Amino acid sequence: MTVTIEVSYAGPAGLRHDYEAELKVGGLFVRVAPPAGLPPFAAVTVLLCLPGADPVAAPARLTFATPESLCVEIDAEARPALGAAVAALCAGVAAAPARTGVRLLTGVRLLTGAPPAPAAPPAPAIDPIAAAVEAAAAATAQPPAPAPPAEAVPARPEHAARDAGRLPLAQRIQVLSVSEKMKLAMQGDRDARALLARDRAGPVQVGLVRNPKLTLDEAQALARNPQLAAEAAEALLQHPSWGSSPQIALALVRNPRTPLPLALGLINRLTPADLRVIAKGLNVRTQVAQAARKRLFNT
Repeated sequence: MTVTIEVSYAGPAGLRHDYEAELKVGGLFVRVAPPAGLPPFAAVTVLLCLPGADPVAAPARLTFATPESLCVEIDAEARPALGAAVAALCAGVAAAPARTGVRLLTGVRLLTGAPPAPAAPPAPAIDPIAAAVEAAAAATAQPPAPAPPAEAVPARPEHAARDAGRLPLAQRIQVLSVSEKMKLAMQGDRDARALLARDRAGPVQVGLVRNPKLTLDEAQALARNPQLAAEAAEALLQHPSWGSSPQIALALVRNPRTPLPLALGLINRLTPADLRVIAKGLNVRTQVAQAARKRLFNT
C-alpha cells in the first residue's frame, strides 16, 4: 500500500512552525484517520504543500497511530534535504501555526518532484542498546584477518562493542534513532525512562506513556514537561489509569503545551479546589482561566 500524508499550509509561517516544533526533531503528528491495515513502522511519504510552490516530499515511517491521528518519523537520510528545502521556502519568515488541511492519499504515486522510494520491509525488532554486543558476537565467528602493521592496527569489533558497553546510558541513548528510542521508552527501566523523558520527540514521549512500568510520579512529570508533545498529551488521556487521574488532568490543564481543546475539555475533571487555583489565572492561559471561572459560577 502506497500511503502519502499531504499537509497543506496557508503560508511559509505554518511550515516553519511545524519544522521547528516537530520535523526538526525527526517526526510529525497529524490528526487524520489512518487507513485500515496500516502496520506499525509502515513506510509512508510526507508531502508538505505551500501555495505557489512545489510540494516538499520526504520519506517516513509510521510510529504511532490512534483511530483519529497518527505520528510518523522522517527517515534520517532525508532530514538534511528536508531542512534545506524548508529553509529555502521560509527564509526570513517567523514561525506561526497555519495548517489549512491534512489529507491521507493511498495508492497514489506523486507527480511532483522525485517519486517516493519503494517501501522497504520493516526491520526486525532489535534491542538497540544491545546491538553492539550482538555485532561483536557475530564478528568473533568470522575467521580472523591478517594483522596489519602495528602502527595501523584498527580497533577490533569486539573491542569497540566492549568499549561502547562501558559508555554511560545517556551517551548510548544519544546515538539511537527516534524509533529506537521509542522502543526503548516502551520497555526501558526507570533510569532509561528518566533520560528519555527529556526527549522532545513525540513518539518517544508516547512510548513512555505506553511503558507498563511507568509510575504516577513519572506520568505527572511528563504531563508538566515544558516540551510536552501533543500526541503525548492525547496518549496520557487515553491511558487506562492516567486518563482518569485528577493529578494528570491538573498538570495537563496548566501546561501551555497541551493543545487548548484538550485543556478546556479537562476543566470538568478538576476538583473545586483546583478550579479555584486555575480561575486565578496565574501561569495559565487566559482561555483556561476563563473556563475555570465559568465552571465555578455554574456549580
